[in-house]
Amino acid sequence: MIALNTWKVNVSCLKKAKSIAKIVVSCYIDEVFVYIDTPMKTYDNITLCLTIGKRPDELRQTLNSLLDKVAFTHIIAINDFGDEETNAVFRELCPQGELICLGYNIGHHKACDYMYAKITTPYVFHCEDDWLFDSAPDIERIIELLDNTPSISAVTLRTIEDMGLSAEQSKLVRHVSAPPIDIAYLSDIHEQWYGYSFNPHIARLDTWKAIAPFAKFKKERHISRTLRQQGKHMAFLAQGNCHHIGWENSLANPPKKTWFAKVKAKVFG
Repeated sequence: MIALNTWKVNVSCLKKAKSIAKIVVSCYIDEVFVYIDTPMKTYDNITLCLTIGKRPDELRQTLNSLLDKVAFTHIIAINDFGDEETNAVFRELCPQGELICLGYNIGHHKACDYMYAKITTPYVFHCEDDWLFDSAPDIERIIELLDNTPSISAVTLRTIEDMGLSAEQSKLVRHVSAPPIDIAYLSDIHEQWYGYSFNPHIARLDTWKAIAPFAKFKKERHISRTLRQQGKHMAFLAQGNCHHIGWENSLANPPKKTWFAKVKAKVFG
């Protein structure tokens, strides 16, 4: 895939520009705009891992919005539901990727363990199939932040605005200048959450290895609670990269239809 960079040059630079790239020129009275195609950055030290299944349309949106901004040498997806329609979308958009489809359901946490056991890179870009990326994650700076800050369990890519925080909760967000990138912590909002989440994030593979397997935890919040007890917290980017598009088509948490179900989910998660 190609990322488009735009350079503005004067006429005297035009011949030189022609010699280094294919250009499209728009001429004005005293200016020339030169558009130069340059290759997209491809990362080989991080593996894009995806949990997918039964949402081919959302998966297509997720992959198109992410892979037109950044490329990965290593991509793995696991479809714990086994539907061929979703598999076809993954094969089309990630022909170099590894697709795991066991033919039977093992559950989300076990599926993640199965996928993570195949990772050979030091970092993991965890993603699900119902997210839209509005901007490219600054992977190099995020990795530098992880290397410099052992207390960060993962850097989530979800925007803070997409979290649906109340006015009171928003007051508890702690913004921190942590070179090379500004971040925020949401840990003060809840005593169990914000230690870990399966929302799109970048993490060290060692974080999983230290608490593996995920399957020993019943729910996501139990993973979060364990990491919180170890003094680890998720970091949110001051400028996040993606938002959730799967509210109405969630397989893990279908929309609650009854008043009792809504209250139970609010209280017990």
